[in-house]
Amino acid sequence: MRIGNLFNREPPPPKLERELRPEELREKMRDPNFLPTREDIFYAFKPEGHDVGKWRDFCFDKKNPVFEFLNQEFITAVSNHFARSAQSLGASKDTPVTILEVGAGNGRLSHFLQQKLDEILPGKVNIIATDSGKLGLKTDFPVETIGHKKALEKYRPQIVVFSWMPYEVDVTNDFRTTRSVNEYILIGETNGQSCGDEWLTWGKKWPLDRDERKNIPPYIVDGFDREDLNGVGIHQISRMDDLGRRSYSGTVSFKRKK
Repeated sequence: MRIGNLFNREPPPPKLERELRPEELREKMRDPNFLPTREDIFYAFKPEGHDVGKWRDFCFDKKNPVFEFLNQEFITAVSNHFARSAQSLGASKDTPVTILEVGAGNGRLSHFLQQKLDEILPGKVNIIATDSGKLGLKTDFPVETIGHKKALEKYRPQIVVFSWMPYEVDVTNDFRTTRSVNEYILIGETNGQSCGDEWLTWGKKWPLDRDERKNIPPYIVDGFDREDLNGVGIHQISRMDDLGRRSYSGTVSFKRKK
């Protein structure tokens, strides 16, 4: 958990949205094509003190729920990481790197990541958004309805990304056992209390088993290293954020050891 002053400061109105009132900016944020800055979000939800009701109404909308509040700074930071990973894998226009998003929901994350990566590494990275469709969410951008196992088999990605894996669900073993996968990225609450499984996903288990061999996290057993991407996490805003006192979301890379 990352502690911070998410809403405790009073930023100036964002330059591009200076003429909009907070309520107008909130309405604009319902447009899936609009990617706000962090300053936009501060201004929209905390002009004169954080309004819990408006925040929850926006994030917990049943038709279009927000788990991770995408913003320009976050997308840029994630894209820069993916660009470095793609370059390390020898990405080229002839052999572009495939990034597979599973659980893509409305497809916004893949859409904005592809836009940014097209600027950084034009023609060298392809992002494919997939979702099982079990939640019946509205898709604003192209999302293929397919289960994660079939998607892994079909596309054989080098990189996988999953934002806000459901609580007490773990599919990371399927990522690690797919030979093509060099790295998988998990976005969301990173201690297992809202996303994934504490032990199977994140390697957190209490109390420790007496047999120390059983205390080795599954990702380590499978030959992966974990790196918390703090340079990405500092830009994140999630639905779980608590009145600006706490920011729960983070981004973690699990990379196959060479």
